[in-house]
Amino acid sequence: MKLKIIPIIAGLGAGALATGALASSHREAPAIAEDQYADNTDVYSSGPNFYKFSDEARYDIHVDNDGDAIPDVTYRYTFHTTVKNGGTFLYNVGPVSSINDPNLNVIQTYNLDRIDDKTSHHTHLLVNAPVAPWNVGKRSFPSYEPVALQAVSQSSGHNAGTTSFAGPRDEPFFVDLHVFDLLGVGGAPTTDGVNVMSLVLEVPITDVAAKGVRPAAGNTGPTSVVGIYANASRPEVRILRKYHPNDDYGVYIQVSRLGWPLVNEVIIPLKDKDKYNHTDPKDDVSNFGAYILDPEVPKLLNAVLGAGCPATPPGGRLDIVGLLAPNGTTPADLLRINITQGQSHFPNGRALTDDVTDTLLTVACNNGGAIGDGVNANDKPFTTTFPYLASPASGNP
Repeated sequence: MKLKIIPIIAGLGAGALATGALASSHREAPAIAEDQYADNTDVYSSGPNFYKFSDEARYDIHVDNDGDAIPDVTYRYTFHTTVKNGGTFLYNVGPVSSINDPNLNVIQTYNLDRIDDKTSHHTHLLVNAPVAPWNVGKRSFPSYEPVALQAVSQSSGHNAGTTSFAGPRDEPFFVDLHVFDLLGVGGAPTTDGVNVMSLVLEVPITDVAAKGVRPAAGNTGPTSVVGIYANASRPEVRILRKYHPNDDYGVYIQVSRLGWPLVNEVIIPLKDKDKYNHTDPKDDVSNFGAYILDPEVPKLLNAVLGAGCPATPPGGRLDIVGLLAPNGTTPADLLRINITQGQSHFPNGRALTDDVTDTLLTVACNNGGAIGDGVNANDKPFTTTFPYLASPASGNP
């Protein structure tokens, strides 16, 4: 059985609207909002320099398989961009019918490594795998989706079993972004037509389970669940040169991370949002535990919507802490999934169709009733085959 992991980069995605006037926004912290290529769930696009993954960043998917909120397995994506002809401004110099078409002028490839965090052993799963090109338009891509699906790559040999995709897809997060306008919920699907640069990864459960063994059904210990989060890191030092390429040096510093949806956006206050992006889940209780125990959201729901959310109990919101710490695991902002079971839904894992905004608002209020934003599904249907996300909108409609 396989575990499907879909972090959205610049937003673990990148975003572009067909109209060009708006864009998918997950700009959850001030500092990372200025570094959209590395922002987990936020990057915006317009031609002729269509958005891509950063060649200088590391994009990691971390898996904790023993419940201590410390990564045990890491999947690392690193990218390389090639421009065949720098003498033109065009992304492609003619119609593109395949991912290796000579008319495609700007190409990006990536390496995917699996890292055993206990031993630091690196396994090369994919080398120079292709990134799906941007959907520039009908003249450039008369039939885009067959080209994009050629970017689905599979590991082979002794490391067979991993399937990966990197490239633009339709934004799968559906929400009325008017929730940030004093919790306005008008039912307007404001992420329609938005694309995100996406990493889609499917791996055998035994590759991420503790000691390589999937726990038996009925196991309720910490190893029965895996906790997943995604982050992006950049070199510690960047030197900007006037007439030459920039230089990057030093160790990699984490600049963005995401686990549960909307934690940094609506749970962490402005003064600590950058701190969140630079810290690790294992320290979430000491750094941000107070915001979980006494969240701001139910107070706003009462003040703005008159929702009737009860006051925070004397001991704090231990019900939320329990959701972040299933089966005796350490409380942390990790998207956890019980790997002894089959298909699951948020907060036990997260399916693409899950309406996480409604779920989180309902949990935050905790008044016994349902609260929602009026947007209950994505604007495009998801597919039943890898990479599951719908085809992206054209960048130049």
